[in-house]
Amino acid sequence: MRPLKELETRVNRTYRGGKLLDEFLGKENATDSFFPEDWISSFVEAKNKNYIKNEGITRIETESGEKLITECVKKEHFGEGRETPGVLIKYLDSAERLGIQVHPTKEYARKHFDSEFGKTECWHILGVREDMNPSVYLGFKEYVTKELFKELFDKQDIQGLLDCMHKFEVKCGDTVLVTGGMPHAIGAGCFLLEIQEPSDYTMRAEKVTVAGETLTPMQIHYGVGEENMLDCFDYTPRTEEEVRNKFFLKPKSEKTPLYEKQELVGYGDTKCFALYKIACKEYTLREDMFVTVCILSDNGYMEYNDEKIELKKSEKYFIANSEKVKFYDCEILVCCPPEIN
Repeated sequence: MRPLKELETRVNRTYRGGKLLDEFLGKENATDSFFPEDWISSFVEAKNKNYIKNEGITRIETESGEKLITECVKKEHFGEGRETPGVLIKYLDSAERLGIQVHPTKEYARKHFDSEFGKTECWHILGVREDMNPSVYLGFKEYVTKELFKELFDKQDIQGLLDCMHKFEVKCGDTVLVTGGMPHAIGAGCFLLEIQEPSDYTMRAEKVTVAGETLTPMQIHYGVGEENMLDCFDYTPRTEEEVRNKFFLKPKSEKTPLYEKQELVGYGDTKCFALYKIACKEYTLREDMFVTVCILSDNGYMEYNDEKIELKKSEKYFIANSEKVKFYDCEILVCCPPEIN
């Protein structure tokens, strides 16, 4: 199958953002709104307060017009041994702090949501708003217990809840792994690519968003109840150094005369996905599975079956026959699905 060009697929969220994403996409009059995310290679519907059919499902450009990725891609396009894509990718741009939250582990998702996917995720920082002192919150400090966190949650002591977590300043190029169960919040001023397990379950510790919206019980705990929601958090105490050393990933580089390849997230970090950044004069994909490629630069091109396809910054491609595609004179992110045992 020819590489599929993905169209912008913006999704409504409970926080404001999107201006840096607009600029990245080349839009005039870039602005912040409640559509701060662009969902990439998404076969997942958004779990929003107001259900909209197919919201979040990636749109594809075809010769006969716009279609959903679910209409274009079948099981055989994922690669041998794969029943589902097993991954979801997003561009995310925050103009305000996201709520204090946690995502399920696989075990929690099986028990409470009858899902084989939790929501381990990873953030690769593409841009920042320096005037907002961009930062992220990650992991509980050494003194935090479930009893203390529940007390702060019941009182809705937001500053107290934030103080339970370590706060880290971030910069372009940082890559942060957030495993299922890890308490976290993305701060204001972060534009990033997020690669994750394919679900939209977010358990929230704040009942009112930073923007002032009161959340419904379903938005807070998806029907499992507050006690079970609090059980989703991993209360492992960690020092700031332990969190940084374990979850801020260090890239592994491979250099040749034709390309530089950085492993940002490898299957040694998580079995859920992998992420590579490649700057090349010439590079051939040699994967035995589908990949999603996000273009970070202008003026390059790719070849597929002797066809030359010009590339532009911010374009995204779902590539089923990845071993048949070559890239020239460009910088790309290559997003890979879960490792098959």
